[in-house]
Amino acid sequence: MAVNSKATNFFSLIQQEWVLVDFWAAWCTPCQKTTPILLACEKEIPAVHVVRVNVDEEPTIAEKCQVQGLPTLMIFHNGKPVRRVAGYQPKERVRAALADLNVF
Repeated sequence: MAVNSKATNFFSLIQQEWVLVDFWAAWCTPCQKTTPILLACEKEIPAVHVVRVNVDEEPTIAEKCQVQGLPTLMIFHNGKPVRRVAGYQPKERVRAALADLNVF
């Protein structure tokens, strides 16, 4: 189940082995389309954990991660960023990015 991150817990949440971080905003239509895709990927791929960051509520996290467009997806492995994808991504592309990194 996706976790909504706050500045106080973000850096501890990304320390898990594989974490897919979704930087989003409530007003962003592509972000709204991305949410069910990420939840499905998390359900289908047990090795990945989804963390969601609302950039309007947590701008410092977005700034530290250099997020400049929405939605932005970042994949972390043991706390280190290994992939970044900006813009709406269909499920097949999200799964392909995870497969490229041997997440499953």
